[in-house]
Amino acid sequence: MTTLRAATQALWQEARHACDDALARGFTFVLVLHAAEAFADDRLLTDEDRERSARFHQPSDRHNFVLGRTMVHQLVRARGASTPYAFCRGPYGKPFLPDAPAFSLSHSDRWIACAVSVRDPIGMDIETFSRVGDYRTLQDDVTHLAERRCIEEAMPHERLPLFKRCWTRKEAVLKAVGKGIADDLKGIDVRLNHDEPLLSHPAPLRVIDMRLQDDQVTAALAQAPWVTGTVVMVVRDGVHARKTVLQWR
Repeated sequence: MTTLRAATQALWQEARHACDDALARGFTFVLVLHAAEAFADDRLLTDEDRERSARFHQPSDRHNFVLGRTMVHQLVRARGASTPYAFCRGPYGKPFLPDAPAFSLSHSDRWIACAVSVRDPIGMDIETFSRVGDYRTLQDDVTHLAERRCIEEAMPHERLPLFKRCWTRKEAVLKAVGKGIADDLKGIDVRLNHDEPLLSHPAPLRVIDMRLQDDQVTAALAQAPWVTGTVVMVVRDGVHARKTVLQWR
């Protein structure tokens, strides 16, 4: 693990280097930021995006929007690109950039993550669940029968963490296949009693729980089974660490 102070320019240079190196090795790259509004650059917004960002009522939502655009610019676009850009959209609305690596963005409160892969499928979800009340009111509408059984048979203190794992895994899977969170939630079993499960439905995917060493946030990554490793860089309060967290043979 390498840890250093994350000044703005140093962060993006280090993150891009780590991302390019990961992709060259056939790995995915995940950048996770917390309380990193200072790294957002609204000069990268198109006029349409500026209008959209101005409509956000909460400053945190606007920061996440601009920071997400900044992350894609710094990690996914060709090196040296300086002009504002607009996303293209897939058949189900999934954003992409032509002739560029695939990516997936997710944010929740002051957390934001961007996963990058040589090509799809790739799906990332990060959640604080700060606006979720009693998870049991959602369970029947969200969970597959096997997932529900796993949660209900767990010890009481394990049930909420299992539901959070279920939700983030499921949303990462749906993002990977380019569908929204409302699509086929109960029809997907993310195999809660397995670590790094390999799924066949709704597509061949490996699902990975991103352990960020913070009980307040839950994150998951869904990617193609042929990917042999994942490199993660986590930035918290101006300090970042990079490490290869998982490899498969």
